[in-house]
Amino acid sequence: MDKHQIDEYIQMHTKNKEKGISFVSYLYQLMDKYGFTKASTFYNKAHISRQLWSSIISEKSNPSLSVCIKIVFCLHANNHECKYLLKKAGYTLPSSSKYALIIRYAIENKIYDIHQLNQILIAYGYENSLIY
Repeated sequence: MDKHQIDEYIQMHTKNKEKGISFVSYLYQLMDKYGFTKASTFYNKAHISRQLWSSIISEKSNPSLSVCIKIVFCLHANNHECKYLLKKAGYTLPSSSKYALIIRYAIENKIYDIHQLNQILIAYGYENSLIY
């Protein structure tokens, strides 16, 4: 048995490498990609408390959809990255939801300011679903 050849075969035929990693690992990959070298800089910019951040990265709790959206907007992640990050946390932004479509619209149009997003949500009657 040639383990090296098998490993190469598996790596070559793995369709999506993102599928095999955890939410936290994928988050760290995105943080690295977007130049966040310090976790404190990231969670402060995303308006996430240090306690919540610690709970998320230690995988003691799953982040809420609102927290995931703040993370996506902090990163200025693209649509694909948003989809995978949310999926890893157990969420989606379905086309059947006007709220989800507003979030997707903001990402696709690079509207990453949370305050601006909240103004759009208010304009569509989602005062109770604002991102804080």
